[in-house]
Amino acid sequence: MKDTVRLGRIAGVPVGINWSLAVIVVVFAGGLAENRFPADAPGYGHLAYLWVGALTAVALLAAVLLHELGHAFVARRSGMDVEGITLSWMGGVTRIAGDSPSPIRELGMAGIGPLISFAVGFALWGVRALAVGAHLGSLAITALGWLAVINVVLAIFNLIPAAPLDGGRILHAGIWWVTRDRWRAARATSAAGVLLAAAIILFGLWQIVDRRDSLDGLLVAVLGWWILSSARMEDRQAVVQRALDGLAVHQVMRPVAAAPGWLPVDELATRYASTRTPATVWMLERWGGGYSGVVSGEALLAIPPPWNGLRTDGVAVPVDAASAAGPWEPLLAILERTQGRQVVLVVDGDRTVGAVLPVDLDALVRSGGRQSTGPTVQPGTR
Repeated sequence: MKDTVRLGRIAGVPVGINWSLAVIVVVFAGGLAENRFPADAPGYGHLAYLWVGALTAVALLAAVLLHELGHAFVARRSGMDVEGITLSWMGGVTRIAGDSPSPIRELGMAGIGPLISFAVGFALWGVRALAVGAHLGSLAITALGWLAVINVVLAIFNLIPAAPLDGGRILHAGIWWVTRDRWRAARATSAAGVLLAAAIILFGLWQIVDRRDSLDGLLVAVLGWWILSSARMEDRQAVVQRALDGLAVHQVMRPVAAAPGWLPVDELATRYASTRTPATVWMLERWGGGYSGVVSGEALLAIPPPWNGLRTDGVAVPVDAASAAGPWEPLLAILERTQGRQVVLVVDGDRTVGAVLPVDLDALVRSGGRQSTGPTVQPGTR
């Protein structure tokens, strides 16, 4: 989820909202105004229910923001970079760069969110008790009670020990502390998240089919789908991090060589095949100096003939689309910058000494980190 609108900063933490937030506000406000409030606090006009429903939905989002700010502040105290908070249809997400430095720090970051939600829920219940004593209107009392209960329910739900929930982070910290293996902990919590998601999706489908409750069932099923996607993504991240952890860029980079970018593909392919260095990445020179693009041997030879005079720079990745890294940088660090989708040129001083391709990273992950050089291709194959 990315920010659609940036709201500003709170104590230095960027806060934004995603467009999907409007959907959940409308759903909550409409559901409260049409169903919950008229049943629990009868006698008010429809406009009053709508206004209080909208205010209640906004107040819930403010409570979610407090929950996420707790994660952000504890992460910053642990020395981690907080990129921002995004509020969306599923609540909030705090984007934290990197991994927790220790199980104890992770426990603190994960546990603070539910603690804040519990505190907000109990505080609102106390305000509700004061409202009852002051004989305020039943609609205000009902809204305060609903907010108190939903905050406690959200805290309890978040404590379910499965990724990507806070309870999954707590479970991860516990397994990490016991086994001293953070990657095993990540895979275990991801598996728990998949099981939780399956149960939620099945419950949502049961609501749709058996109870004829299409809207609530659909929302539950979508929530389950989001948890499933997030759990699978975390499992994938654990596999990638386990494979690449401890490797430096120079250990996986390919050699680079220069070639005229205006050469036809068939001529460079012949020259490439004759060098018998199939892992070479070619830096394509442009007229007047400099480089126009980057192309690997596999990409070059994978182009099916006839080439009909096709120029090599026409099939290359533009240099501007490539990222740069030093040879001694951790491989995981460049992966975070590029998301594994960009060619990375390895620069030592003023020289380009190598390149790392996305296909190499994929192969490295599939091999479990056992491969330390770029893949090879038999010369002349297509």
